[in-house]
Amino acid sequence: MTDIIDTADPLTRTYLPAQLVDRESEQETLSEAFAADTETRLQHIHIYGPRGTGKTHLVKQFLTTFPSTVTTCYVSGRPHDTQYKVLERLLQQLTGERVGTGHHVSGLQRRIEQTLTLETVIVLDEVDFLLLNDGDDLLYFLTRLENTAVITVSANHRSLESELDARTYSSFQPQVLTLNPYTPSQVEQILSERARRALEPQSVERTALSRIASTTPNIAICLSWLRVAAEATDDAVTRDVVDEVQYTGYAEYVSELLDEFTPHHRRLYETIELLEQNESETLLSGTVYDTYRERCSDTDVRPLSERRTSDFLTHLELLRLIEADYHYGGRKGKTREIRLVDWNSDNPSEEE
Repeated sequence: MTDIIDTADPLTRTYLPAQLVDRESEQETLSEAFAADTETRLQHIHIYGPRGTGKTHLVKQFLTTFPSTVTTCYVSGRPHDTQYKVLERLLQQLTGERVGTGHHVSGLQRRIEQTLTLETVIVLDEVDFLLLNDGDDLLYFLTRLENTAVITVSANHRSLESELDARTYSSFQPQVLTLNPYTPSQVEQILSERARRALEPQSVERTALSRIASTTPNIAICLSWLRVAAEATDDAVTRDVVDEVQYTGYAEYVSELLDEFTPHHRRLYETIELLEQNESETLLSGTVYDTYRERCSDTDVRPLSERRTSDFLTHLELLRLIEADYHYGGRKGKTREIRLVDWNSDNPSEEE
């Protein structure tokens, strides 16, 4: 820790601030949906917003507002990307006991039904990763439980209607809440507040914060960038310091994301980085796979199958670390063109 960093926690993406910047209307929407005097106290909700818009902070803070008469559970679909893993995690939160492996899904479902005696709110963050597996069946089960509301959170799908079976969506039918990307002024306000809590007084120049805020609306990237800049100086975070560590800050953001996944996710991402540096033509998934296998062989690591590698590439897409164009026939055959996301203009296109 450098001389100007007092406490690093406020500069991490897991830090939960007491107040969220300019999310009052979204907080009010959630509060109204679960108000005690409404006809239906528990409603299903789907929250959509591009990465770095504060969705996780919003729902985690909202869960703290419920009285003790309401049971609340939070599960992220990143590490818990199957129905079994989610049910196991839910039971652990509900009972305080680790379930472990070797059980049947139907047995876990029965235990949850027996355990839920109070009104319950369940948050499924990063639901996109669940939907790649058996998340549809999970949502059907959870949304049919009595006195239970499900809140799904997605960075990729404004609506889940096209992602779910008709019977599941009919049972779900959520109210949709959309979080728009932060404006540069809002990003600067957030960074200023985080810097005030993390760094020594007058150790960061406003021009440095403005530079970061004008580059990307993704708060998680901004925080990594600011933290790396603070670690790189013993004097003050200036515009020049920020410019010097720009790509190091983004690399730190990527590394933190990939820490939650397998070494093969990281190896695939690094493979794409390497190919983009050396290839002048568009990268095809087959080229990425062949190079990935070569890199595994060079380090005596057993490579994943081509099908599993394809799944992992999809994970990188959901994380918005890569983009892909899909081709299902013609001259290029069945493949996808892959490229790294240009995070300097990180303004995701609207889906649907």
